[in-house]
Amino acid sequence: MALEEGKKHRSKSERTKLSIFNAAVELLGETDFEDITIRDIVRRANVSVGTFYNYYATKMEVFYETYQVADQYFNETVAPLLDQPTAYERVLCFFEHYAHYSSELTNMKMTRLLYNPDNPWFNRDPDGGMVGVLIQVLQDGLDSGEFSGHGDSARELADYLMICVRGLIYNWCTEKGGYDLYAATQKLVERLMAALRP
Repeated sequence: MALEEGKKHRSKSERTKLSIFNAAVELLGETDFEDITIRDIVRRANVSVGTFYNYYATKMEVFYETYQVADQYFNETVAPLLDQPTAYERVLCFFEHYAHYSSELTNMKMTRLLYNPDNPWFNRDPDGGMVGVLIQVLQDGLDSGEFSGHGDSARELADYLMICVRGLIYNWCTEKGGYDLYAATQKLVERLMAALRP
């Protein structure tokens, strides 16, 4: 899941950080996290150890960069695709992309690495990020009367949905991808959304 160069006008600093991140992701595709060293990463990225520490404090911090990538992906790629006629359909579409991101744009090794209790990114402020996209869709559904929050805000509803779907993805990881994550995610979200009907 290397971060694409995409934007032509990246600064040298952004390109260097991208190079370090992509090197780490490539290495994770080839070996286990425990066997990757910072020296391996900088060698692959063709930068110095000092340069590495200008951007990241630890090896694990490099992999947490995935959340910045995910937020960018959901804001720039997924949000424009959420144009279905109902908020319900937009929520389903959002989670279809979430399943796709978790199983295909990243990979099983990356997902298993990131799903750990010490991951600070699960509790980041969602405004403007991936969860912010979901909050907006839920708010649209609440505003139109399509959903009843039963006193909960769109942000609280987004938290509930993300907790449930992350639990499913964690289970999918422990089952080593032994079932169709797309189908399981859709079924779970449909059941959860049934509780939001007025």
